[in-house]
Amino acid sequence: MRIGIIAGSIALSLALAATTGAAPLSKSQIPETAKWVVHLDVEQFAPSQTCGFLTGGNSGAKSFGAMLNHYRTLLGVDPLKDVSSVTLYGSELSGTRGTALVGGALNHRAITQRFSTYPRYAVRTRGKLTLQTWLDKSTGRPLWACFHTTRMLILASDEASLLAGAAILDGTLPSLATTKTAALQIPAGRGGVFFTVVTKGYAGTDADPIKSMILRNTTDAVIQLSERQGNVDGSLVFKAVSPDSAIQIHQILNGLIVSASLADSSSPYAKLADMSEISRNDTTIVLKLHCPAAEAAGLLAATMPAP
Repeated sequence: MRIGIIAGSIALSLALAATTGAAPLSKSQIPETAKWVVHLDVEQFAPSQTCGFLTGGNSGAKSFGAMLNHYRTLLGVDPLKDVSSVTLYGSELSGTRGTALVGGALNHRAITQRFSTYPRYAVRTRGKLTLQTWLDKSTGRPLWACFHTTRMLILASDEASLLAGAAILDGTLPSLATTKTAALQIPAGRGGVFFTVVTKGYAGTDADPIKSMILRNTTDAVIQLSERQGNVDGSLVFKAVSPDSAIQIHQILNGLIVSASLADSSSPYAKLADMSEISRNDTTIVLKLHCPAAEAAGLLAATMPAP
């Protein structure tokens, strides 16, 4: 469950790749120790024009359809009909540990039966919880799952994360809603927001030196996507480590936008550049996007990796 934090489209695909009661992002479901959160409000996203273009078979939507089919097979549910929202989080900025909350109209028996067919499947009881584990074929690592309620499935990379996730939902461990000292600050949701990513800090490097520099000099990052009346608004907010770093990041991003706008007009990055604006205030850099849903769907499809 490793999470990248620079591209909204990549983060969206990760959210779908892991496909919680109520659809809006709930602080009470996130531990106070969380360093990153990815949330997809499926109830907002599924009826949107953006989703319609992605699932309508238009050019570039093939990868999105393949992703939906992949996870429809994994869980035996339709991500756009049976799931109300998705929340992923973790307390490590690098590595493979993380937790996913999946909620909605879930068929407990059918999902359990599907899990039982996977390699090295086993069942363990921890108090009132029935834990299931198996070997994930794609990664070669164990995966863990349990139903907290009939409408709430917890998936995790290890048993400790699974039990902690259940304790957060039970209210026996501190959450972002019960503590004032959490490092992660969840922004207030605007109307129509269907996708949110929040991260605190960064660890590691990136093969791209420009991206690596931006990430190393960023303390916080927030991505939000929303749709209203057929238009998509997106925002990417970086909090730099210092005013000088903010100036440097602003200059680099502005340069990338100018370069992209001069590229092939059919390139998704050129289209993104034409629909974006960037601003800076002290240590905060904001990149905003406004475009028709069809263009947003095309950008997401063009940059979405295969499942």
